[in-house]
Amino acid sequence: MNFANYFANNVPLFCLCAVMIYLSFRNIKIRRKESILFLVFTTIVVFLSVVVAIEKYSQRADLPVLGTIFTFLGYIFRPVLLYIFILLANMEQKRTRRFYLVLGIPLIANLIIYIFPLFIGVDGVSKLVFYYQSNGNGTASFIRGSFLNFSSHFVCGLYLLALVYVSTLRFHGKHRRDGLVLVLCVFIIVITVTTEMLADRNDLLNIVCEICAMINYIFIISVNSSKDPLTSLYDRRTYYEDISRFKDLVNGIVQIDMNELKFLNDNYGHEAGDVALAELASIFEESVNKSTMCVYRLSGDEFLILMYQGKKEDLERAVKMIREKVDESNYSAAIGAYYYEKDGHISYKDALKKAEVIMYKDKDDHYKQSGHDRRRSKQ
Repeated sequence: MNFANYFANNVPLFCLCAVMIYLSFRNIKIRRKESILFLVFTTIVVFLSVVVAIEKYSQRADLPVLGTIFTFLGYIFRPVLLYIFILLANMEQKRTRRFYLVLGIPLIANLIIYIFPLFIGVDGVSKLVFYYQSNGNGTASFIRGSFLNFSSHFVCGLYLLALVYVSTLRFHGKHRRDGLVLVLCVFIIVITVTTEMLADRNDLLNIVCEICAMINYIFIISVNSSKDPLTSLYDRRTYYEDISRFKDLVNGIVQIDMNELKFLNDNYGHEAGDVALAELASIFEESVNKSTMCVYRLSGDEFLILMYQGKKEDLERAVKMIREKVDESNYSAAIGAYYYEKDGHISYKDALKKAEVIMYKDKDDHYKQSGHDRRRSKQ
C-alpha cells in the first residue's frame, strides 16, 4: 500500500476532518453531546477512507482475505454515519431511549448479514453475500454473491427516508429552514451514492458525508447563537426576526409572565431566580407541539409562545399542560392565550394585545389570592 498516494488522494478529506475536530473540541463544553457525535462521525469517515484504500490494495496485491475483512467493515460502518445523522437531527426532540434502540435494529440486521463472508472456505456461506476471487495474475476481483450484498444500501435508504421524515416535521413556521438543511444533506448523499454506483467507485461518499456533517454543524451553531443561554429558548432578537418573516403564519399566541420572581431574587438570590426561570422554560418547551410552536424568552421573566398554522386544540392542549406542570412545580406563572382565525379581521398586533390582557388578568388574580404585593420584594 502506497501511503504517500493515500495521503495525497485524501488531502481535502483530511482538511475537512481537521476543521471538524477543531470545532467539536472548541464547543465541547457548550454542546457536549453534539460535539461528541461529530467527533465519532469524523473518526468513522477517516476510518472508511482507510478501508477504501486497503480494499483497492487487496485487489491489486491479490489478498482476498484482507479485502474481505475491510469490505465487511466498510459495509458495516457506512450506515452508522447516517444513524448518527438521525441522532443529531433529533437532538432537541427529546426522543426516548426506545426510539433509538428501534432505530438501531437495521444496523444489527446489517451486521448479521455481512458476517457471512467472513466464513472464508465454508462453501454456500462465504459466497452468499460477496467474496473476493483470485484472477491468477497477481490480482483479485470483488464479486457480489447475491441480492444480500445490497443490504447496506437498503439500510442506508431506510435512514435517508427517516431523515426526510424528520425534515418534514420541521416544515412549519420558522422550522422550515431546519428541514431544508436536512433535505439538502439527503439530496447530496443520494446524488453521491448514485454517482458511485454508475461510475463503479466507492471513494466519494466519505468526503461528501464530511461536507454534510460540516453543513449540519454550522447550522446547529448558528441556531444555538439565536438562543438564550440560560433557558435555551429562542431569544428576543430571534423573535423579531421571525415576526418580520413569518407573522402572517401566526394564528396562536401565549403570553407568559412568571409570578414572584422579584421576591425570589431579593430573598434567595439571583441564582435561585435563574434556576426557577430555567425550570419554567423547560416546562414550556416540553409542553408545546414543536412542529407548529416556538417558545421565546423576551426578557427577564417574560416568555412568549407563537403557534404557526396550528390548530386551536393544539394551543389549548399546550396551555393546559403548562398550567398542570407549573402547578406541580414550586413556582407560579401568569398565562394568557389567544387563538385567532386568519380571516383578516384581526392583526397580529391586536391578537398580541388580547393575549396580554388575559395574561395580566391571570396575574392580578394570583396576587389577589396570595395576598402579596407584586411591587414589593419583601413579603
